[in-house]
Amino acid sequence: MRLRPHPFVMSVMILLAAAAVPVAAQTSPDAGALHGGLYRLSTETSFEEGCFAPCLCPIRIASGVLGTFRMTEAAPDPLFQIFDVTEVNWIVPGTEDRVTGSGTYRIGGEFARMHQLQLDLKVGDREVQHFDSGLLQGGAEFPAIVISIAVNGMICFDTVFNLKAKPILPIEIVPFSLDRSDYEEGCFGPCDCLVTSWPLVGRFGLLRLDDTTEQADFAVLDIDWRAREPVLPPATDARVVTGYGLYRLLKSAGQKRMVLDLIENGGGPRHFDSGTVPGGGSTKRIDIDLAESAFACFDRVYSIHARRRPSVAYLQGLGTEPVTATIAPAP
Repeated sequence: MRLRPHPFVMSVMILLAAAAVPVAAQTSPDAGALHGGLYRLSTETSFEEGCFAPCLCPIRIASGVLGTFRMTEAAPDPLFQIFDVTEVNWIVPGTEDRVTGSGTYRIGGEFARMHQLQLDLKVGDREVQHFDSGLLQGGAEFPAIVISIAVNGMICFDTVFNLKAKPILPIEIVPFSLDRSDYEEGCFGPCDCLVTSWPLVGRFGLLRLDDTTEQADFAVLDIDWRAREPVLPPATDARVVTGYGLYRLLKSAGQKRMVLDLIENGGGPRHFDSGTVPGGGSTKRIDIDLAESAFACFDRVYSIHARRRPSVAYLQGLGTEPVTATIAPAP
């Protein structure tokens, strides 16, 4: 006679088989949408520097952090989903330190759900440092990310970012198209030499990070520009420019500032800064000049004149050509 397992035994066997399936195989329904996904830090993200247990010291700095980063799914792993983290584009308002870098994020595990974030970051003028969360149990909020990364594992004197971030929708990015913009090389300020100018065409997007009565901060995203030789055919590109950065409006002071990290013909990034200049009213138009060397003698300058377009245009995809008169700016 053929024996059949008791129903209770069958139930236990099924549960054990399910538990043996790696967590990474239990893919979140949202994970597939993260290809090239842009993340925005929440206002609860913070920066800390000072003494952690077991050490004691008198100074500890805590401040909010604003900005974005991009997550792109990498090659599969038997136990983990792995994502490349690129275009780290942050600012620490308390210190005005710019933070850039890249790294990886992984989530999964064999039995318990685990996650880990590792980033190589340049904070202000410091050398690049490696920040690591360690492999921790957690990640239930995924595709949102809640995790802390540190240089020294939060032991004694350390530098820590406590991150809370979630993906943004493309409709949240406000598209801008360049209009009669230029790339210039030559002498500025007290020096005297010829300034050469190339027409600049293309587009970029703005994503709101924070907005108060005093100021508004935006991420500058998806820069796609072409600087063209005036004497060559339109199809001949002298310089292909991509990158990202930050744009701030100081409402009460009537001022503005844009800082960009630009990759030119695949090289870089190179840092361009407008400095704090008059303006800062409407976001329908942006008119601002950014220099690599603070407009001191020989310099390279991007003279940006851009106007806002309807947000739906971002979903349809914007080319790098100048805006035609048939497209009205957003109200």
